[in-house]
Amino acid sequence: MADECSVGELLDELFGFESVAKRQTALEQYDRGELVRKARSRELLGVLRGVETAERAARESAVRAVDTYVRRVEGSALARARKQAGVAGPLQMERRYAAFLRMEDKAELLTRLEQTLSFIEIKLRANTADRVRAAYDAAGALVLQGVARLSDVRVVDAVPLDADLLCTQLEQMRCAADATDLTGMITATFESELSATGSQDADGLVDDVVGDVAGDVALEHELANVRGAAQRARLAAQAYRAERAARVAGSTVEPSGLPEAARVACEVVCDAGLLAELLAQVKKSFETYRRVVADGGLFCAFGTGSPHGICRGSSYLDYDSRLDEDVLVGEYDGATRHNVRREVPIPELVGEASADGGDSLEVAVARMQEFNGRRYDGVLDEDPARHVNAFWYGLKKLSQYCEAAVRVDERAWDCFIDKVQFAYDEPVGRLAAQMDDKQVAAFVAAVNELGAAK
Repeated sequence: MADECSVGELLDELFGFESVAKRQTALEQYDRGELVRKARSRELLGVLRGVETAERAARESAVRAVDTYVRRVEGSALARARKQAGVAGPLQMERRYAAFLRMEDKAELLTRLEQTLSFIEIKLRANTADRVRAAYDAAGALVLQGVARLSDVRVVDAVPLDADLLCTQLEQMRCAADATDLTGMITATFESELSATGSQDADGLVDDVVGDVAGDVALEHELANVRGAAQRARLAAQAYRAERAARVAGSTVEPSGLPEAARVACEVVCDAGLLAELLAQVKKSFETYRRVVADGGLFCAFGTGSPHGICRGSSYLDYDSRLDEDVLVGEYDGATRHNVRREVPIPELVGEASADGGDSLEVAVARMQEFNGRRYDGVLDEDPARHVNAFWYGLKKLSQYCEAAVRVDERAWDCFIDKVQFAYDEPVGRLAAQMDDKQVAAFVAAVNELGAAK
């Protein structure tokens, strides 16, 4: 090793020196013994960090797969429990509105809006506090039933390592340290290898030789020994991890301390009579809205500031010699479709109260009654957008108070799900840290397959 690499090359590799000047500065700042001590520390730390990085990546990958599975089980359990209890699920108005914006056929838009109003009517009638509470109770039991399938996932066989190498390296590691932790074994193996090569005490490195040339030779020899000891410690760690992976083959995950199903508190917070009246007013507004869209199409279906019908393109300033000034020039690609996100809130087309949540339920009912008192004069109407704005305002307030009609203390539910995840995260992480890459990949794939089945 010493014949193949110069001292300068070894220093470059160990410390990352980028130039002869930096290397010379380092040699001047530190004596050779200090450089050897730093090389030992750097090499040992590199081996330890490599093992820690591999174990951390394995833990994070397995835990992430388990957490994702628990969340899928949660969604499936809530949907199933709501259906069993006769409870309507979330309205998801922001996703609905984003879908409305993408539509290119007014008949389809009107049909989907009519279906949305029908769903809201069913939701207001079906979602009583008792039913919602019963749905969450049933969902909690279904979650615990679903996550129990994680214990069916078994760790596959480890990748076999060369038997001679495995036995030799493990024997060296066990002889080096009477310890059970991998970090202690790596450190002891590294120190043992340095001792076996006859490395001198770093402080006395230069005292035993005479002259700079002899000192460089000794330094080169010491640095080569350090690098060789690190490589052997790395091989020993690889052998130990392979043996450990073989031991956990066939293991399953046993959760620690699963919680009891959550007891979620639910209460009615909106006046049923006012909600019914607001629904009636929005339905009335929808009939006017239907006429406006039938007359004007999608160009007037989304109220003031609607992006429909606006061509996409670019514009720039260019000098016009006839006017002797810069004028705005537009270039358009002829496309009128616009990009819409997955979720878009209904805009505030009608000014609301500045208080949190905007207009109260009572105010919303009164304003819709006022808006519905306005007559629509067909294609001769001087401001059809006001009728469109009124409908979207009413639908926005109706969806807001429909979703909030029954208050659910979701903190208790979220805490329950967090405890379920924690009960699996700790044992899964501990087991994954002992697996090799093949076992981790197979474990994650098996958990993802469980999630896909749900």
